[in-house]
Amino acid sequence: MKKRVRSPVSILQHLRVTFFSSSLSVFICVHLWLISPSVAKMSFVPRQVDREELLDLGRGTLHEVRRSLHDIRRINAYLGGARVVCGATLAMLQKRGLRRATVLDIGTGSADIPLRLAAMAQAHGISLRVVGLDCNARHLRVAHEDLSTAKWGRSVHLLQADALRLPLCDGAVDVVVSSLFLHHFRGPQIGELLREFDRASRVGWVMNDLVRHMTPLIFFRLMRPVFARSYLTRHDGEASLRRGYTPDEMQRIVGQTQLPRACVRSHFPFRMSIIREKEAQL
Repeated sequence: MKKRVRSPVSILQHLRVTFFSSSLSVFICVHLWLISPSVAKMSFVPRQVDREELLDLGRGTLHEVRRSLHDIRRINAYLGGARVVCGATLAMLQKRGLRRATVLDIGTGSADIPLRLAAMAQAHGISLRVVGLDCNARHLRVAHEDLSTAKWGRSVHLLQADALRLPLCDGAVDVVVSSLFLHHFRGPQIGELLREFDRASRVGWVMNDLVRHMTPLIFFRLMRPVFARSYLTRHDGEASLRRGYTPDEMQRIVGQTQLPRACVRSHFPFRMSIIREKEAQL
């Protein structure tokens, strides 16, 4: 079969349509966020559908896994996830006046969050040791490759383990963090995870996750060429947005853990943080 070659005119038209659609999506996203939370409680919230993600199922070649994890790194960097989790973690450490600390990153993927944390901590005069934990050996292989060439790679250590059964003693680390991790689990399991993170941390924990809403779902579909270069990400991104939670749903789950001072906060654009800062021990 003869391969179809697009003319420069058709390519330009495609780029114009993509740019217009993306700009319109961003406008809608900002507009709806500004008038929320009333909007978030309307029909703009799709029904929750628990679809399994291809990365969790071990699909794809190592090359595709690497591409997908780097997609997630890009999403964290440009859509606010890294800013939310790293900013809250740094604030927690500074509030305690810690100059040396250990942070555990759950579901570390390519270790993009640990690297950003290490860089931010260094800029604020904090000597930080970060442990990136993942149950997937291929993810840790990609993380090891990335850390070997990264400026702050020596500050990050990798660990393969199950997040529900951390191989750590009580209070082994100062803070436990995660990004785009909790939506992989259903309510009772999230409660178990938060209690396990609480056991392993001395200062507290900071979780960042997406918010289930039609606006980010539309935005993701329009921006796939930018943020979803791997077919794994194209599938998993939409699956994540459909299986995720609203802030109200997450607050109910957190409330059932009966952990004091645990709260859910909303962040632009359609992100939320789940945070618990423990009382300082005298």
